[in-house]
Amino acid sequence: MESIVLLERDENIAIITLNHPEKLNAVSVAMRDALYEQILAVQADPTIDGVILRGNGKGFCAGADLKEFGTIPSVIEKRKIRIQHDIWDEFRRCSKPIAAILHGFAVGSGIEMAMICDFRFAAPKTKISLPECALGMLPAAGGTQSLPRLMRHGWAIDFAMKGYYLSAEEAKARQIVTDIFEEEHLFDEVLSFMKRITTYPKTAQQIKRLISSGMDRSLEQGLAFEQTLVKESYKQQVIANG
Repeated sequence: MESIVLLERDENIAIITLNHPEKLNAVSVAMRDALYEQILAVQADPTIDGVILRGNGKGFCAGADLKEFGTIPSVIEKRKIRIQHDIWDEFRRCSKPIAAILHGFAVGSGIEMAMICDFRFAAPKTKISLPECALGMLPAAGGTQSLPRLMRHGWAIDFAMKGYYLSAEEAKARQIVTDIFEEEHLFDEVLSFMKRITTYPKTAQQIKRLISSGMDRSLEQGLAFEQTLVKESYKQQVIANG
């Protein structure tokens, strides 16, 4: 049986594919576990410089598997898996740039997963929503923290509380989506983009590290850390050049 999450590569770019189209790629315990293993494998592979995350079928991801979520054994198992396999934290900790490819729909934990990534590229007809509030639930994959880091505070509150759908164009205007490409060209455009920004992989990873860590530092601390990495980079260049 084909895996629920596929891992392939094109030269130095890893391609992780959510592969449960019969359930609209809803995030189940099995998918979380498989994603956790794949992101660890990508992080540990020194020949991989960047990652693309996409979904098979009609859409990127329909959110959490609510049928599974509603069973008591599953709730207990989910909590155990979440403690042991914190997939969202592993995505955040990944040193390599990650681009999510969105098509069809990216709903609930689907868009939350994408927001953890560094880039989000979408097909024109993509629909994006955080419906949890209307279901009496909280966005459980970091959505309340990712949203205000991408869009204005007022927009984040409005979007998360009302649960409406954003078009790809509206999501780009609100800075959730990085760029929009026609669906037939979407993967090729993103692959080309990822290969371009990873031409200098160490530099790309250092920039990601600086910007991500700077969110939790004062300006002075961030600038000091930047100078530390600049000095490290200079030393590495001197050693490489003999």
